[in-house]
Amino acid sequence: MVIEPPPDAPEGVPWIPYGPAGDRLPERFVALVEYETQPLRARIAASFNGAERVRADVVSVERTDGASVSPEDLTTLQLGAVMSSVVWQATRRGKGVAEQWGRSRTGPLDDAEVLTLARMYWFEYVSWGKPRLAIMAAFKLPRSTANRWIRKAREVHGLPGAHADEEA
Repeated sequence: MVIEPPPDAPEGVPWIPYGPAGDRLPERFVALVEYETQPLRARIAASFNGAERVRADVVSVERTDGASVSPEDLTTLQLGAVMSSVVWQATRRGKGVAEQWGRSRTGPLDDAEVLTLARMYWFEYVSWGKPRLAIMAAFKLPRSTANRWIRKAREVHGLPGAHADEEA
């Protein structure tokens, strides 16, 4: 999948911060997604308010080979995965580590890891992902440990969605 051009804010559109590290997304943006293995092109007009998931306000799909769009094409679109890629490319990242895979040490999380975990959680949330599953995969954690770490990140940095106020 290729996103051309990379999403950017139209002139005069504000950039909205999200998460604890100063990451930002445009309030409105458009992405054109070209599929490498399918004759499909999707145009996504999106918006973001800083507190909820990115909204796909308009999604249009066309076949690049002139054939009719089929139900199978809509399944192939995989909008959730596409939104993750679009949001990753549209985000202007703040300072620090944006993602982590595994750990080089054992023991409790240090402050930098708590920040990275919270940042990853926020990104997964706003980009239609599954934050807890992403944390479990990234840090190679069982669910119980991921829940404890998510609670720690919520206490220190605040989290959106399902883990904003309740126990993880």
